[in-house]
Amino acid sequence: MTTPPATLARVRQVLAQPPERAARDLLGALLVRRLGDGRILRARIVETEAYLGAGDPAAHSFRGPTPRTAPIWGPPGTIYVYFIYGMHHCLNVTVDAEGVAGCVLIRAAEPLPGSDLTPLDLRGPGRLCRALGIDTRLSGTSVFTRGGPLGLREGPAPARTGVSPRVGIRLAADLPLRFYDADSAAVSRAGRTLRRGRRTR
Repeated sequence: MTTPPATLARVRQVLAQPPERAARDLLGALLVRRLGDGRILRARIVETEAYLGAGDPAAHSFRGPTPRTAPIWGPPGTIYVYFIYGMHHCLNVTVDAEGVAGCVLIRAAEPLPGSDLTPLDLRGPGRLCRALGIDTRLSGTSVFTRGGPLGLREGPAPARTGVSPRVGIRLAADLPLRFYDADSAAVSRAGRTLRRGRRTR
């Protein structure tokens, strides 16, 4: 099944925004994971964090590009996956413009019917990557590659959007750059305890 051009155009518009706005507007978008065995897993994004690039000491791009972080400077929609604590992968998508180091961390998603996954499987960035089979081999690829391993499509926005500081960082930890679907059971537990109000998109 092909994706309507209007749907892809909307996703491109979202990713062309600065990180804070893109992170909010990515809530509800659909991750489409194509596995090597032919299975396709789909999930709706319900929790994100914005990382602002050169002015954000919590961002991997803060000190400039390295071989590992080079994808962050790619065109909007470039995938950046990193490995942390020797056990977890974390999925990021670049935003704004090529050459600008903005990205959005995908923290949690809701599985769509047919995936055989539960909300718990996708609650938190490490669990999400493990359940969807995402690792650093995807880093540098694009969510817009036709038939690629990971795609991004338009989906239903949340009725209520919550905002809080980002989770699990020490630098710039007070910035309200985490966004989540206030009605989703898949939002990470740690994040729910840090909730600082709700906003509607």
